[in-house]
Amino acid sequence: MDMEKEEDKIELRSEEFQEVLGTVPPWILQWGITFLAIVVLILLIGSAMFKYPDVISAQVTITGTTPPASVVAHASGKIKELYVKDNQEVKSGDYLAVIDNTANTNDVRLLKESLRAFSAISTGGDTEKNTLGLQHTNHLNKELQLGNIQSIYSQYYTAHFQYNEYKRLLYYPQKLEITKQRIVEHEKQRKNLQRQYELIKEQARLQENQYQRDVKLNEKGIVSDEELEQSRSQYLQSELTLESMQAATNSMGIQIEQLKETLLDTRQLDTETLNDLETRLRTLVTQLEVAIEEWEMSFVLKSPIDGKVTFTSFWSENQVVTAGHEVFSVVSSLSPSSSYFIFGKALLPIARSGKVKIGQKVNIRLENFPENEFGILQGQVKNISLVPVSAGQAAAENGAAYYTIDIILPDRLTTTYKKELPYLPHMQGRADIITEDISLLERFFLPMKRILSESL
Repeated sequence: MDMEKEEDKIELRSEEFQEVLGTVPPWILQWGITFLAIVVLILLIGSAMFKYPDVISAQVTITGTTPPASVVAHASGKIKELYVKDNQEVKSGDYLAVIDNTANTNDVRLLKESLRAFSAISTGGDTEKNTLGLQHTNHLNKELQLGNIQSIYSQYYTAHFQYNEYKRLLYYPQKLEITKQRIVEHEKQRKNLQRQYELIKEQARLQENQYQRDVKLNEKGIVSDEELEQSRSQYLQSELTLESMQAATNSMGIQIEQLKETLLDTRQLDTETLNDLETRLRTLVTQLEVAIEEWEMSFVLKSPIDGKVTFTSFWSENQVVTAGHEVFSVVSSLSPSSSYFIFGKALLPIARSGKVKIGQKVNIRLENFPENEFGILQGQVKNISLVPVSAGQAAAENGAAYYTIDIILPDRLTTTYKKELPYLPHMQGRADIITEDISLLERFFLPMKRILSESL
């Protein structure tokens, strides 16, 4: 009996306990649902309000308005002459080195300077041409060693010698002066003949009057026939002398006209001869200039810009270079400040490139300068190429293509740590392009939106 009572008590307590535990108070249920709804609402609002951008990375190169210029060999051979040292300041057009060839470099440069002098002479007046042309001849040497230029130079030397000899001898100008003097002398003689003609004409008139008087006197018997004949003879002689003087005067006039014609012909010959000599000389000068340019293009390594020359794989004479290979680099000497514009050139992969827009922020991490120590550069997208390009042979073989992006640097080379980085040509790094912000909620629904749009 006692055992049965104990079991009934235990069972009774268990049912009461179960009843308490199994019944949820209404206020807990009500406030629990409300709290859960608030939490879900807060999460939804937070995910809609919390936005963060996508980051698209691209390879970037920091460069400037005047990037380093490569000096490439156009002919194969050993370096015959080296004119510069590593990191030496050079000017545009300076000779850096000469590849072995049959011409003497000093002779070619001397000829080049002579051609410049001639060009300056040819733009001046006749007097300047004459004087400076003779001085120019003194600088020419027939024995110059010019290699492939030698043939044209020999023609030029001969033509220039003939030109200067013509200007020195002055054959036609002297002939012109002689002709002018003869014309002046003939003019004087013609004036003298004209005066003599007038005197003889007056004498013939008087002789005619005398003869007319003698005729009348002969009719009256005062003058004999013999005296009349003598008077007539004197009259005829004066007329004959007058006609001879007239003929001499006319002949002198003809001679003067002939001399004037000779003067014109001589002037024409002088002009034509001088023009022919100058034309041939200018033609040969042009041919020489072209030949020298071709020689320089083939064998001379010249600086394309002002800056500092940097040796790469070659640094001394007698080293062998191969056509098409870079021998030197010239880094612009312009200081990366004020007018010198520094910007970034990035290669953007086609994937997700449509999200990149002009004006978006860019963070640049340079390989030369660790981010933790120096910070990063900040810039903006300035321009995006309209069509993609292959970046190098390997990319072209793999079919990879990139858009080129110009990135401006408002703070130039000042990093986020306020450190001014030195400008080094072709600094490489990674550009992180910050695209537009997208909320968490939108990111959650984007896959669903894509699935729905594809299913429809």
